[in-house]
Amino acid sequence: MSNVARRRTKMEVNVGSMLDGIWLKVIASLLGAVSIVLTYYGRKVANWIIAKMKANDYEKEAMNRLLDGMSLAQESLIRQAKLDAADGKLTKEEIKQAEAMALEYAKDIAAGPVLDIIKSWTERRVSSLIKQLLSKFKGGKDGKSVAKPAAPVINPAALGATE
Repeated sequence: MSNVARRRTKMEVNVGSMLDGIWLKVIASLLGAVSIVLTYYGRKVANWIIAKMKANDYEKEAMNRLLDGMSLAQESLIRQAKLDAADGKLTKEEIKQAEAMALEYAKDIAAGPVLDIIKSWTERRVSSLIKQLLSKFKGGKDGKSVAKPAAPVINPAALGATE
């Protein structure tokens, strides 16, 4: 092998080593950038989840305040109205009055984000929430309404009766 060929081989090795070193630096830099981006978005997702959890806690607290209001309305208004009614049922006006009392009490005892949630509820939403909460308390363990079992259908022919 001649000197020129040896120099060319050494140069190719040096250039190849330099290119390998450059690629390693580029890949390392890209990996660093990707990890920074993933960390940034990971934190954003974590913060969003935490905010959602807090919002759910505030929603639960608002519902508890509404339950407190419903309890007050039950004690002060509904019992007496049912006793006064001939059939033991409330009129639509009495129901609206009880819902308004429950909502006002919930607003009175709530504060901060919980109060904001309660204030954002419409009259229709409050009525719906109260119905849902009442059905949970009147229902079974899983919150579903407990239905009376239907009377069994008896086939007279199966009993041996003939007409």
